[in-house]
Amino acid sequence: MSKSRPQSEQPVNPALNRRQFLGNSARNAAQAAASVVGLAHVSQLQARERRSPNETVRVGVAGLRNQGDTLLQNFLAAPNCAVTAVCDIDDEVLRRGAARVASAGASPRAFSDFHQMLDNAELDAVVIATPDHHHAWMAALAAGAGKDLYLETPTTHSREEGLHLRDMLRKSGVVVQTGLSHRSGEHYRSAMEYIHSGELGPVRYARAWACMKRQKLKPQPAAREQLDSRFAAQWLGKRAAPPLSLADWHFHWRWFWNFGGGELSTWGTSLLDIARWGLNVATPQRVAASGGCFHFSDGRETPDTLSVQYDFGDSMIVWEHRQNTHRGPEGRAQGVAFHGERGMLIVDPSGWKVYEKSPAQSHQATDSQAAHIADFLTCVRERRTPRASFETGCLSSDLCHLGNLAYRQGREWRLDDETSSSSARATESA
Repeated sequence: MSKSRPQSEQPVNPALNRRQFLGNSARNAAQAAASVVGLAHVSQLQARERRSPNETVRVGVAGLRNQGDTLLQNFLAAPNCAVTAVCDIDDEVLRRGAARVASAGASPRAFSDFHQMLDNAELDAVVIATPDHHHAWMAALAAGAGKDLYLETPTTHSREEGLHLRDMLRKSGVVVQTGLSHRSGEHYRSAMEYIHSGELGPVRYARAWACMKRQKLKPQPAAREQLDSRFAAQWLGKRAAPPLSLADWHFHWRWFWNFGGGELSTWGTSLLDIARWGLNVATPQRVAASGGCFHFSDGRETPDTLSVQYDFGDSMIVWEHRQNTHRGPEGRAQGVAFHGERGMLIVDPSGWKVYEKSPAQSHQATDSQAAHIADFLTCVRERRTPRASFETGCLSSDLCHLGNLAYRQGREWRLDDETSSSSARATESA
């Protein structure tokens, strides 16, 4: 499924990089990205007609560890999809990713530079599963190259990035699916149908939580001469290196503000999206948070214990996370509870169940990831909006950004609900 493009439109603008997008003015960077989108816009329109349901979509995957590796396997298993390129700045991780694709019978091109991967005119879509601080600039660059996007959450590393990237993506015409795979899961969708049916009565309170027994961070090595300069330059940009041993960068970057948003961004984006979906709300009026590092004194910056309250006026969501145990509320490590006047529904990866109401109702777990990828590939062929659009992912990512802002600033965060909430509701069909 290739998109023909005039020769003058083939190259990606190499000047549009992460530093531009995250520099002194994110607005100016978004405008620069939009100008790149304009170069490919005519050819995109020519390539946007409805495609055959069986036409192969050629995909490149960027970021090949952890969730990226899981996505790689799922895209390899998807019908009428070919993984033709892989990208990672860690040479060993890149080698393993390429080997995984080759073992599936394909011959992928391997890139350590994302710009070079985007230069491939035969590539239809890219999967971005890199650390959070790379999401915005890579998404902007991919859209500028006319590539459809599967973007892992949180969609961006800050609210400001999200606002400017949203405007740019709207102009680009590319299809964007965010990694909220529960939006395609049958048991999650049936839970939402049950809540919205009124069986629980009015539901105005939801509680979401994640309790994970995380590892203590290893001490920083005394000498850093072993750090590869190319790897550091591409991974860090102008940001200071986290105080971690190099082997721990690939996962524990999450606990440092320059790179991630802690447990709230790691688990909260998806779980708060479920809570927001069930309550049919968008942007809160007020956000308050409290917590701290109560269990770890190992240099991490994000809190190991946190409670966030989101006030939507006529309803509310409460978030909780703890990093010292797997046992959470209701005896579950992760979950979302909806409290209605006639009962309570709890949903998590194992399924959903209604309590305090007769007759008993429940639903077993279903495979969300494969269905989510199938939805994305169908939308790429048919040029329609996926189940977890960028606007959907951005709204739920914002809940995490707002919770972290309230915690870091030590004060309640208030929003102009009349303007921001009505605007958010107009852009999403919850």
